[in-house]
Amino acid sequence: MTRSLLTRTRGALLTLGLAGAGLTLAQSGVPALPPGSPTPSTPTTAPATAPATTNSGYTMEQLQAVLPLLEGLKTLQTSAIDQTRGRVVVGGLSAVDRLTLIQRLRAANLPLGIVDYGVPSTTGTVTSGGSTGTVTQTPTAPTTPPATTTPARPSVTTLPAARSPQLTQPHTAALTGPTSVRAGEGGTWSFALRNTGTQAIRLQHGACDVRFEVVNAAGQVVRPDPKNTLCTMQIVMTDVAPGQSREVQKIVWDGKDASGRAVSAGTYTLRAVFNGPAYIRATDLTVTVR
Repeated sequence: MTRSLLTRTRGALLTLGLAGAGLTLAQSGVPALPPGSPTPSTPTTAPATAPATTNSGYTMEQLQAVLPLLEGLKTLQTSAIDQTRGRVVVGGLSAVDRLTLIQRLRAANLPLGIVDYGVPSTTGTVTSGGSTGTVTQTPTAPTTPPATTTPARPSVTTLPAARSPQLTQPHTAALTGPTSVRAGEGGTWSFALRNTGTQAIRLQHGACDVRFEVVNAAGQVVRPDPKNTLCTMQIVMTDVAPGQSREVQKIVWDGKDASGRAVSAGTYTLRAVFNGPAYIRATDLTVTVR
């Protein structure tokens, strides 16, 4: 009797232990793992990576955002993302299409300096049309330019195309002002018209008809057609007597590039046009940034 009672007592305790274990598992909702199974680790979230930047400081996402803005530009001949320069390089754009592209960049809140109006670097990685490859250009032998009294102007410009005929009366036009400025400070210059004929010149025009741009020593436009802060929406009458000079309009450059950063020390060229009732091109002015 004693041994039988002990056996039944052990059986009851075992049954209660299993029932208690089952009740605990059911309440926790966690299935039992087979013996020797590894404990599952807590999933971790991969840290977000910063957008990849190029040598110019612009991100690839910004460069890719420029490509859709090129659609519909009729004079566009070539376009590519030059990863060596870190810019979008376009070729063949007329002055009108360049202005259209500049307006699109501003509307998309993209920096104007992200576009180069030239050719890709001599050797580098270029992305175009979704594909990536290496571009190598063989430089051609230098040629001797023909003798001329006026230095040749680079073909790329953001200045507006003439909407009026050239001024037919004898004249000269030039930018006058400082030839040396501090980096990041800039200065103010005057678009001056001189009458070299025998008849008076009379121009009735807007106060915003003079436009200008800044070009570096390599011929690249570093500040395309800046907005003139001294320009006002009013009608101006400019009369220039024979042998006299008159200021047509002032222009201001703050010494910065298209991205709003101060340009580095070096030699720069100011180019300006008067695009009012007549089209007048001023002589280029060289300015040293120190």
